[in-house]
Parts: sequence; C-alpha cells; structure tokens
Amino acid sequence: MIKKIGYLLVWCLVLGMVFLSLGFSIFERNKIVCTDVRVEITDSTENQFLSSREVRTWVLNRYPNILKRNLDYIDLRNIEEGLRKIKAVEEATVFTSIVGRGKPGEGSVVVRIRQRDPQFRVDQPGRDYYMDKLGKSIDWTPNYTPRVMMVSGVIAYEYARKRLLPLITYIQEDPFLNAQIDQIHVGGNGNLTMVPRVGDQLIYFGPPEDYQVKLRNLKALYKEGFKNGGWTLYKSINLSYKNLVICLKK
Repeated sequence: MIKKIGYLLVWCLVLGMVFLSLGFSIFERNKIVCTDVRVEITDSTENQFLSSREVRTWVLNRYPNILKRNLDYIDLRNIEEGLRKIKAVEEATVFTSIVGRGKPGEGSVVVRIRQRDPQFRVDQPGRDYYMDKLGKSIDWTPNYTPRVMMVSGVIAYEYARKRLLPLITYIQEDPFLNAQIDQIHVGGNGNLTMVPRVGDQLIYFGPPEDYQVKLRNLKALYKEGFKNGGWTLYKSINLSYKNLVICLKK
C-alpha cells in the first residue's frame, strides 16, 4: 500500500513538472516579438525573377506592423495570400521561428518562396511576359532573362495559353526538337513561322493544329533527309500541308 502511494506521488510530481514546464513555455513565448523577416527562395539557382531582398522589402512595406509584434498575433495567412498574388510566385509559405542567434525574446517571420518556371517568352508591342507550364503569366523584368523559347507577333493571352503552350510543351519534352527550334512568330492569320537554331531556313508551320504529326515529320526530315547537313541547301521548310513536307531550295 505504501509502495502504491509512493508511485502515485511520483506520478503526480511528474505531471506537475510537465504542466509547470508547459505553462512556463507559453509564458515565455508570449514575450517573443518579431525582430526580423527572413526570406528563403528555394529555386534561386534555377530562376531569379525575385531576390530575397526584394521579397523582404515587399513584406515590410505592406505589413510594417509585424516588427516588434508578438509572434502569436501576426496574421501569417494574410501575408501568404499577398505573396501568392505576385505573378512570379508559384507557392509561398510563411511561418515563425525563435531559433537563431537573436537575443532571448526575439523571433523571426520566415518567408519561403518557390517561383514560377517559365516555358516561353511572349514578345509583343505593349506587353512582354513569360508563361509557365500552368498557363500563368510572369511579368518581364530587365534584371533576369531566362533561356527559353521566344514567341513574337500579335498574340492574345488566351491564344498563348490554349494554342501555343501545348505545342511548345511538346517541343520542350522532346530533346531533339527542343535543340532545333529557337523562335516562333505568329502571323496575323494565325499561321506560325519557326526559326531553327541550326541553319538559316524558315519553317512554315501553318496553324498550331496537328502539331504532333507536323513535328514528327520535321524530326524525320532532320534525322534522315538532312543527316549529312543538307539543310544549308534550302531556304524554307513548309509543314502546312497534311502529311507533306515541302523544302524550297535557295
């Protein structure tokens, strides 16, 4: 009986220490305020539309009251929603941290960003932008120029998203075709003209329809018809006609 009472007292003491520790932790956390905003851009080696400094400045300009504010009273979701409205941002996560070299009572708001991955660039009068794999636009910036396919002409946004994106994605997923096609121009009639990386001939593609068949024919032409470098003899390749490739000599 005495032994059972002893066990009970020990357990009561342990539970008391646990609750006391939790209460102390909560009390201490209530005294922790935000003294800094730290930014992590997870894909900064692939894309550089945004810098950590730019994101930090953006956060502090729009939410200046987070500094010196208790961590528990900062609206992290509101900051996340604001960051996701930036066109170059694909995903944003915001959380608090009390780990670091700061003094006791100091904490940070941590912003973790993943940028959109551009598939091609639309170069047209009035608006220059990139489009990602989801069909979302990314504003052009003079600070960073990714190496992606250039598309020129008068191009409506929905046309780029619905007609050009599937075609360009198909090209990029084929290593051979991706190494051949450098630029696409959209004519006023909707017909495409492609500029290859090798040679000075133009590729008249026609409308972006049946593009799998057209590109398969183009690939066969380069691999079989031009395997010995014959592309230098021609000034144009016409893929506009179904199941037909027409090469015009210089």
